[in-house]
Amino acid sequence: MADFVIRAVERLREDPGFSRNRYFVALSSPEGKRALRIHRHLRSLEHDLSDGATATVAHDAERVRLTLRGKRGARTAWLTRAEYRLLLTSPVARAALAAGGLDPG
Repeated sequence: MADFVIRAVERLREDPGFSRNRYFVALSSPEGKRALRIHRHLRSLEHDLSDGATATVAHDAERVRLTLRGKRGARTAWLTRAEYRLLLTSPVARAALAAGGLDPG
């Protein structure tokens, strides 16, 4: 994943002042749009984990398969290793995966 995309996702997740509206020009490029998509996807996964979904994680050669089972059904998310590392920066995600008996790292 490009360094710009990783840095943009990190800023979107950590800095509340780094908004899509304020940095429209930077985030309207293809890389910026990818960063926004990844940010929304990770935020959605965090929301499901915080709602009490149980998770199973399977590591493949290049991807990570995260399967969530909750009240509303099951969901499978495929993440790159970099996206999975970004997900684990969230205390909510780390706590939910550790509570499920999984080694988040």
